[in-house]
Amino acid sequence: MWKCTNCHHLELNETKPDRCPVCGAEADKLVPHEVPRIKGTKTVRNLKVGFVAESQAHQRNLAFAIKAEQEDFPQVAKLFRAVAEAEGVHAYNHLRLLDGISDTQDNLESAFERESLAADSYPRFIKEASEEGNEGVVRTFTYSRDVEREHAKLYKKALERMAGEVDVDYHVCGVCGYVSDSGLPDECPICGAPKERFRKVD
Repeated sequence: MWKCTNCHHLELNETKPDRCPVCGAEADKLVPHEVPRIKGTKTVRNLKVGFVAESQAHQRNLAFAIKAEQEDFPQVAKLFRAVAEAEGVHAYNHLRLLDGISDTQDNLESAFERESLAADSYPRFIKEASEEGNEGVVRTFTYSRDVEREHAKLYKKALERMAGEVDVDYHVCGVCGYVSDSGLPDECPICGAPKERFRKVD
């Protein structure tokens, strides 16, 4: 890890970059940086709680921004997006201190495992929501279950492609979260949404 002495950005790279990717400072401004080991179980627990809270705040504010846009409050929407960005910075910092970010191969393997576990949790969620008569929730959980499985496949493909990286365009369904890596589909294979509901990820 490298720390920029100009802007204090931390770059997760084994090799020293030619320039700071944030402020553009020359390589001589980048110095080796070690993440301090966290002492005490309470601090670790609090970092984990903080990570979850900041991640939720990030997503909640993005949802609030969408609603503000729909109600024609563009400045309020902009504020929500700005604060969401800040909460994302907080979540990233907490995760980094928890050693939750590794090299790309380890990160892909971890993401694959997490998506597989998430998909395995949804059948119980679906069953319980159905038993309690929450059909809208059943539909959302079903979409999530099916999409998590697809995410796991995408991570597995990415792991296989790492040796010779392939340029792939990803399109995300705005209804259920399905990710297409084979072009823009005419409709979502999970929820049936039309292609207009997909967004290309850059």
